[in-house]
Amino acid sequence: MAGDYIRQKYLEAVFSWNAEQEGFTGSDAIVQFMQAHRDDSDANDLWNYYEDVFAWVQKIFGTGFDKSMKGVPWGFLYNAHKDDNLDPALLQAEVERLLADSEVQKKTGIYPYLLAGEEKYLNIRQFDSDVALSVYHAQGGKCALCGQAKDFKEMHADHIQPWSKGGKTVPENCQMLCVQCNLKKSNK
Repeated sequence: MAGDYIRQKYLEAVFSWNAEQEGFTGSDAIVQFMQAHRDDSDANDLWNYYEDVFAWVQKIFGTGFDKSMKGVPWGFLYNAHKDDNLDPALLQAEVERLLADSEVQKKTGIYPYLLAGEEKYLNIRQFDSDVALSVYHAQGGKCALCGQAKDFKEMHADHIQPWSKGGKTVPENCQMLCVQCNLKKSNK
């Protein structure tokens, strides 16, 4: 019985990917997709789409599948990036580097990160509260950028050198910023 549920989830994922590809949106996108295709004589178009998605994944990221690739929304990534001018060798090297990086907490986020360029997909390791509090006191309770005194709960522990530029999550690379300054800094 459990296998039936898993197959159903796979089919639902492919339906939702293809529904987006065809422009169906919202919480009922699959229903819209199914209604649009209810009179199709076969499922060849759906099958071809599925094969196109995974041929693209293999072309861009290689055939060395590992557990970091499980659960990635490949169809949505394909829809958004299939026409991008991507360098497979560069992307594959970046995957290897990021898989080995202990700062990256969410390995499945590597692929969306490489395609979209947004660190939020990686869940980069954060400074623990002891480090943040120690740095807060060392800074005299003031924001490292604007110098305003703020309560600890109004401050964010920030990487002085951003992770994307080689900065590590170590106490020496931590500074406390007020919310406003942290938002302004944004990876600079």
